[in-house]
Amino acid sequence: MEAVIIEVKSDSDIRFWLDLAKKTGTRAKSIDTQDIEDSKLASLIENGMKTKTVSRAKIMESLGQENEDVI
Repeated sequence: MEAVIIEVKSDSDIRFWLDLAKKTGTRAKSIDTQDIEDSKLASLIENGMKTKTVSRAKIMESLGQENEDVI
């Protein structure tokens, strides 16, 4: 099974795409992009818990931030 993600800006666009999917017999649902990002971060954390050490640079990279020295 494969999926297509369409990012929209308005509720009416969401309704349009969900209705179109229903008319074509395709299963579809709406999900907030923040939920996707949270899920990815949770997965990275879970995978990281399986290792003994993780560098600060790798953590910052995963969070999408530059590696800045912060004390």
